[in-house]
Amino acid sequence: MSSHSPNDIEARVARLHRDGIVDLHFDLPMDLYEKRNRPGALVSHYLAEFEEGDVGAMGAAIYVEDRYLPETGLRVALDQVARLYAEVEAAQDRFAICKTFRELEQARAANKIAILITMEGVEPLGDDVDLLRAFYELGLRSVGLTHARRNAAASGAIFKSSGSPRDGLTAFGRDVVRECERLGIIIDLAHINPKGFEEIVDLTSKPLIVSHANVRKFYDIERNVSDEQIKIVGQRGGVVGVNAILVSPKKEKSTVDHYVDHIEHIVDLIGIEGVGIGFDFCEYLFQQLPAQVVKELEAKLTLPNFIPDLTNHRHARNLTRKLIERGFSDADIEKILRGNWLRVLRELL
Repeated sequence: MSSHSPNDIEARVARLHRDGIVDLHFDLPMDLYEKRNRPGALVSHYLAEFEEGDVGAMGAAIYVEDRYLPETGLRVALDQVARLYAEVEAAQDRFAICKTFRELEQARAANKIAILITMEGVEPLGDDVDLLRAFYELGLRSVGLTHARRNAAASGAIFKSSGSPRDGLTAFGRDVVRECERLGIIIDLAHINPKGFEEIVDLTSKPLIVSHANVRKFYDIERNVSDEQIKIVGQRGGVVGVNAILVSPKKEKSTVDHYVDHIEHIVDLIGIEGVGIGFDFCEYLFQQLPAQVVKELEAKLTLPNFIPDLTNHRHARNLTRKLIERGFSDADIEKILRGNWLRVLRELL
């Protein structure tokens, strides 16, 4: 435990947050799309939260829900991107969509929140790899092939300890991976099944990331990453972003303390350079859904145990306080909060 006074700790937290935190996974475009009849939602619903949590940069993930697939997957994805651009344009003194690391640096220098467009599941592409180019031109800079379902490219890992499809990528999936590397789109291994993970590693040479996941050692589901997988990401110079909703199958163990256990485990395996934040805050999305839909999601995926004092970006400082309490140095905390993600983004964008 820290022997410092609360004032000392708060001053330290403020100093550590001064340059902004980087969260590489947030389902922002999907929510802006659902709120499309209420323009200005980026400011009215999110700005105060982002400012309180000192968000400096974030991965804004295109994700298309089952109810829109397959017929309108592409249209909804494009609509999500369009809404994101419209919302950012309306608040351009505070936000910037960034396509290069230089643009990200410029946004931060101007005290804007940098947004990187990412994709969670390639359903919007159908089976047409050329569409990846179109999304790239719109600013897409990181792609995870799947969510927890099967698509034309690959199969997602399930929310149980085993039982994912045994096959890896399809021919289309391999084309997508190669095209991502060619274009300069970061490949995100979050949600992919174990066989698909292996094949992506074999097909690629650049650093790979896991934008949002947890450690299988503490929560043994295929959706999370095994020690072996973590080591592979580390060997490739990548980063694993720790997720705030799958830290434990037990509600009472879903705490900020246990979130830090996940960070420590990754550090023990691959060093401090290999861990970052991918909060995946989505409690607010669950709260907007009809009870029946929530029930169906729980049956299909799992019951998420939200951490009471880490459910949105306002709570980011709670994590930093816990890292201080657990004895992490300022230099290490800065790497977890932003430095490691910035290193990978600098290298790949």
